[in-house]
Parts: sequence; structure tokens; C-alpha cells
Amino acid sequence: MLGDVRRYGNYFVAVIFFTVGLLLLDAIRMPLPGAAQPGMKRKGVLAGTFTEVVQRYLHWTGRFRGAVIVKRVCGALVLLGGLYLIYTAR
Repeated sequence: MLGDVRRYGNYFVAVIFFTVGLLLLDAIRMPLPGAAQPGMKRKGVLAGTFTEVVQRYLHWTGRFRGAVIVKRVCGALVLLGGLYLIYTAR
């Protein structure tokens, strides 16, 4: 939809890949506003259901070391994807 954005588009996406990769590797933290307010009531049934799913996932990943390993491998692969985008942007 943007047309040919040439190498600048690759650089922009590479920055996003690096950010996500570093987040997955736990090298940086991105605070989510409102995420640490457990007493706050929110409207909507879907939001409550999604919160429960996320809470169960976090509880599951806390018990298994394999989830941390998979997360870090995915982070490394995303970083490699960012390097590839910079390499092919020439």
C-alpha cells in the first residue's frame, strides 16, 4: 500500500525486529501502562477472559524452563531476521 519504500522500509522494520528480539531475550523491558493495576475494574467480558488466559500462561511459563528457552531462541531468530533485513537493504 505504501509502494516502494526501498531501503528505508527495511531499516524501519529491522528496528522493530531488533526491539522485539531484545524484548524476547529479556535484554530490555517495555513497561505497559495499566498492567500493574490489579484493583482496577475494566468493562468488557472479553478483557477479563483474556486476562485470565494471560495469567494462566504466565503461571505455566514460570514452572517450566523450556518456555524460557523457546522464548530466547525465538528472540535470537527475530534478531537474525533484523540483520537480514539490513543486509538486503543495500
